[in-house]
Amino acid sequence: MKKAFLDELKAENIKAFLYNFTRIPHLAGTEQNFQLAKQIQSQWKEFGLDSADLAHYDVLLSYPNKTHPNYISIIDEDGHEIFNTSLFEPPPPGYGNISDVVPPYNAFSPQGMPEVILMWSQG
Repeated sequence: MKKAFLDELKAENIKAFLYNFTRIPHLAGTEQNFQLAKQIQSQWKEFGLDSADLAHYDVLLSYPNKTHPNYISIIDEDGHEIFNTSLFEPPPPGYGNISDVVPPYNAFSPQGMPEVILMWSQG
């Protein structure tokens, strides 16, 4: 068993599995994520595991608001926005035609207006 296991540890096998796992978006709690879990379960059984069970969990997750996405901005002392973060990330090479990509967001942070006051002295 150990030899068979080690024989499968090849860079090309790992690359193929990772590509398969990342080729479509699978945000936690979505149908795509469930389908990926079933695929992994099936593969593990094909690999010879005696059992591979899926367990259902109810977890509170927040998701980005598609119509009013969050962003971070820097506002100068006159109230002018001088920088804001992008509402999207360019797709990595090979993923340009993939849909349902979730924009970047902080899953466990509510909307708000944080304020940071920077102070410094010269001298």
